[in-house]
Amino acid sequence: MIYNNSVAEDEQNHNRYHKRFLKASSFSGWKTERVVEEYHDGRIILVNQNDPKSHIKKMDEVREVVDIDLGITDRGGASATGANLQAFLYISNANKVIASAFVEHIEKGYPCISSHEQDDSGKLPLMKVGDNPMKAVCGVSRLWVFKQCRRKKIAARLMDCVRANFVFGCTISKVKIAFSDPTESGRSLCATYCGPPTSSSTDDHNTCENTGNL
Repeated sequence: MIYNNSVAEDEQNHNRYHKRFLKASSFSGWKTERVVEEYHDGRIILVNQNDPKSHIKKMDEVREVVDIDLGITDRGGASATGANLQAFLYISNANKVIASAFVEHIEKGYPCISSHEQDDSGKLPLMKVGDNPMKAVCGVSRLWVFKQCRRKKIAARLMDCVRANFVFGCTISKVKIAFSDPTESGRSLCATYCGPPTSSSTDDHNTCENTGNL
């Protein structure tokens, strides 16, 4: 969250965000938590709409701070109460939520094609959305890693876990995954994880299209 500590309103908003983040990131564990993968530095749990209300409440708390951190203002498109939304939460050994992926079932995506022009940062090519839809299965509306935990392959672990657990009995190929309006860091991750563009986009998702099948 970017703010100016010399502006009283910004300072107040930052303090509110900090308190909300501490509450959302704290995780004491559940007796019925669904652990889908374990690592040396933590575990990934899955939360869906069939879980107890306390689990869904935690999912919504995390999503709220993720939205603020990513600068997402329109939250109506992926409500935690939506029937399809699932959350993969990365829990550290210190019992903190340090990363998350919010995903939902989708049916199509639109290819994103590099325009060979640089974006405002001068680092990444601008992307244009193609006209012809492609089949997609999993839409990633939010993919987030706590700033101090980035560049440790945590996002890649999350995505591997999503692919392995989103559809029962099979692993989704990278070509069937869609990403929703990624940030600059998100676009870099997509290029690293899925390979360079071409990528594709659903009505509000962008997805890689260069490898594999469902």
